[in-house]
Amino acid sequence: MSVEALLNGALLGGLYALVALGLSLVFGIMRVVNLAHGITVLTGAYVAIVITQHAAIDPLLTFLVVGPAVFVVAALTQRYVLSRLLSTSLEAPLVATFGLLLIGQGLLAQVFGGDPLALNAPWGQSGITLFGVTVQTVNGVAFVLAAVIIAGTQLVLARTRFGTALRAAAIDSATASTLGINISRMHAITFGAASAIAALAGIVYGTAFSVTPNAGLPLLVLGFTVVVMGGVGNIPGTLLGGVLVGVIAAAVGGLFGPVYSPLAVNVLLIVLLLVRPRGLLTGLTIRRAAA
Repeated sequence: MSVEALLNGALLGGLYALVALGLSLVFGIMRVVNLAHGITVLTGAYVAIVITQHAAIDPLLTFLVVGPAVFVVAALTQRYVLSRLLSTSLEAPLVATFGLLLIGQGLLAQVFGGDPLALNAPWGQSGITLFGVTVQTVNGVAFVLAAVIIAGTQLVLARTRFGTALRAAAIDSATASTLGINISRMHAITFGAASAIAALAGIVYGTAFSVTPNAGLPLLVLGFTVVVMGGVGNIPGTLLGGVLVGVIAAAVGGLFGPVYSPLAVNVLLIVLLLVRPRGLLTGLTIRRAAA
């Protein structure tokens, strides 16, 4: 196990944080666990693959099309499907989103087959060497994107009127509604934005690794692990959680082989749920942007 491996693992944690951010945002604002999150990540990757097959552009630029499209579809799904289910019971959205996960996996398998596919980008396979340590460019790109988006999300939540309305809706939706806040609109925007971020994570993930239609559930587990590690609903903690998961996966891979890294993530999630279900970092002082 080398310093290089641990550093790349920490930077790759930025990608893990991107995967998890949407989960944390939806739960933090809406108190809903979106089990279809993994398939949304995959959808971003696969749509980007289709676009780059027909246009010679950088995969990240496909987000200009993928992001708004996913936002609209997700927002409409939340507004006209999930919100109505949530009004009946807390369990209904869980069942519905799990159903969407299964349907999405089936559709992706029918359209793209089961063979692994990946996005091609110059920064996807290159590396930068400094002081004898080589950092994979894609890991650095993922970390920078995660840091910028997480900081921007926290800034919006803490420093804007829209963010204040979102937080009010999360704390007490009934009172917020009486004050004139459109809860349904807030939730639709939140779900749409979270899904768009998940699609961006899919684009980066599809550049760093190959994707298959069955990767939705492993991505969901990865996202849950990061969320629980960073603190449930803790937006800044998502980046810290991603880095910690990345370092742990890199350490296990270096000591026992890369095949054991996914197993380590699964075991870590189980242990965290048993020991600290509200999050490992909830006991730490992570100052809010509003402080």
